[in-house]
This record gives sequence, structure tokens and C-alpha cells, in this order.
Amino acid sequence: MAELQIKEVQDFLAEELTTLKKNFSTEREKDVAGFDAKVKDAMDKLSADMQAKHADIQKEMDLALAQANEKSAQGVERKNFGWSLHETLKANHAEMVKNVKSGKGMEMTMKDFNYSDFTGYEPFVTDFRDPILVKYESFHYRNVLPGGTMSGEFVKYPKENATVGGANTWAYGDGSKPEIEPKFTTYQADAEWIAGLIKGVPISMIEDLAWMTSFLQNKGRAELLKKEDTFIQGLLLDAANSENYNGSKTISIEILIDAALRQLKNNLHTPTGIVLSNQDYVNILLGKAAGSGEYDFPGVVTVNPLTGQLNVVGIPVFSNSYLSQGTGIVGDWNQAQLLTRQAPRIRFFDQNSDDAEKNVILVRVEERVALPVFYDNAFIKVTLAS
Repeated sequence: MAELQIKEVQDFLAEELTTLKKNFSTEREKDVAGFDAKVKDAMDKLSADMQAKHADIQKEMDLALAQANEKSAQGVERKNFGWSLHETLKANHAEMVKNVKSGKGMEMTMKDFNYSDFTGYEPFVTDFRDPILVKYESFHYRNVLPGGTMSGEFVKYPKENATVGGANTWAYGDGSKPEIEPKFTTYQADAEWIAGLIKGVPISMIEDLAWMTSFLQNKGRAELLKKEDTFIQGLLLDAANSENYNGSKTISIEILIDAALRQLKNNLHTPTGIVLSNQDYVNILLGKAAGSGEYDFPGVVTVNPLTGQLNVVGIPVFSNSYLSQGTGIVGDWNQAQLLTRQAPRIRFFDQNSDDAEKNVILVRVEERVALPVFYDNAFIKVTLAS
């Protein structure tokens, strides 16, 4: 094999140098430097040619081996994803190289393959986004109530009841002057716990999902506010903290105006806000005249076209999803106060029961608030026509 290789080299050099093999020495003596340069160029050409032939042989061997591996045990060629990708790239190789050199892109249609050979792809094509969250009420009673703080378990203060006697005219020397006897009772508002627990949250979930911690914090606060709203609403609708509408009006707008400007003002309070159900709010906006059927409400009722904010005789009207349709609250909201004993707080624990063993955590959300209502006639509960 070695003699054959040398002979092939000699023949190749003889052809490239245009001289006979037996004249190599003679030709070199004539021009050593020039002859050696020609020999070097010829050998470089021979080396490149041999490498190209070797690469072609290697490609043919690789293709044959791949085709052999793609045969099933029954000798049937399996058209799996690897085969499809290989065939697609092979068929489009020349065009792909051309487009890449020119800076262009291209689309390639995948060869048909058996999708059953491409199982388990879902994790590689799944795009995890932030969660679709449960929605909560945007209106909160704390937004229309004055706020404050407290430092004890409850707050106490004297509450004035009906005054006995009163100032009157008096003639000089006509006995004792009229007496004024204010009567007081002690009023107490207790700090109430509003709390909730989220149990069994995997630690890995908090570590792996970047949004999970903020989600739990926002979720906990939203749940607290939801309960806080219904807690406040329940207290204001209680007979001990409000009185029922006592007028004779039957149309919703008239009931609200009568309750605010007659009953509440007769109680010596100033109406500062009205809260209705969403349905009653809409019913007022879409009120129609009985005769013409046109949308029609008194001039004292205004709506901001950009925000939809409704005002009745200048009093802002709010709505929420907690109030039942037909029930509303007309009030002097300055005559109650939301006192905070402990602001809303979110805490994480891993020592609840066997949480540490299970690698889960407990989330606790809580606050403590009190709602003193200073006058039991500063809020009017109204019932509106359906």
C-alpha cells in the first residue's frame, strides 16, 4: 500500500510539474528554488483534494449509518421528528446557505413525520404568564370614612343624649334662670379582629414563581378589605347605628333627596355621601320619563360623562356589589370613624403543625379595627323601588 501511495504521488507530481519522474533530479538542479516552490504548490493541491474526497466519503458513511439507525425492528423506516428535521435541512441546505449569506430569512415546511414520536414536547413550548386573578370590589367604605388610630382593646367616650331643659327668656328678678341639663352615657367601640389563613403553600412554589409572594400578599389584603367592607356595612345598617327612611316618597331619586335634605338635615346632620347597589345606581342613570320614554331625571342630578360619577343635589353617589338591590345608605359620613388598632399585616410561617416536614408554609393575614358611630341618626337606611 505504501509503494502504491508513493507511485500515485510521483505520477501526480510528474503531471503537475510537466516532467518525467526520472528527470526530477535533473530539473531540480536547474532551478532549486523554483522547482521546490512548484513541488510545494503541487503537494498543497494534492492535500486539499484528498481532504475533500475524505469529507465526501465521511458524509456518505454518516448518511448510511443514520438511515440504518432509523429502520425499525421490522425493517420499516420510522419517520420521527429527528428524521423530519434532517430531511428538511438536507433538502433546503443550498437555499438556506444562500439566504444566510445574503442576510435573508426563509421558511421551511417540515417533512411529514409521526407525531407519536414527539411526545413530551409540552414543557418546551409552554409559556407561563402571571395568573388570571379573582376580581375584587373597587369601592371601599374606608375611602369615604374618616380614619384614625387606637392603642387599646377598645375606645370609650361620653355620648350626649337628649338635653333636659334649655335656654329661655327670663325677666329680671323673676326667680331662677332656666336650667340646661345635658345627659351623658358611656359609648364603647371594641377593636375587632379581621383575619384569615392561607395554608399549605409549597415553599418551592414561592421560590419558583416570581409572582407568588406578591400574589399572596395582594390576595390576603384583598380578602381583608372584602370582609372589612361587609363588617362596616353591617354596622351601619344595624338599627343601633342608623334609622329607616320615614318619608312618603316612592320614586328612587325623590327618596334619596328627601332622606338627605329633609330627614338627615332635620337630624341636624349634613349629607356627604350616598351608597347604593350597582343595579340601583344603573337604574337611576337609565331612568326614563313615563310619557315620552326619554332618558330624564331632575336637573339636580348630574353625571360626569368621563367617570360616570353620579351626584344628586351635589351629593356624590357610590355603588358596590355588597348592597342588595333596593337598599341604600344616605349618611353624614363624618359622624363615624374607622379606627385602626393594627394595620393590615401579612406574615409567613413554616412552623404550623407539620409544615416544616412537608416543606409548606402558612400565610396569615389580619387586622384590628373599630367603627364608632357617633350618632344613631346620622345614617338613613332607604328602600328604593325595584
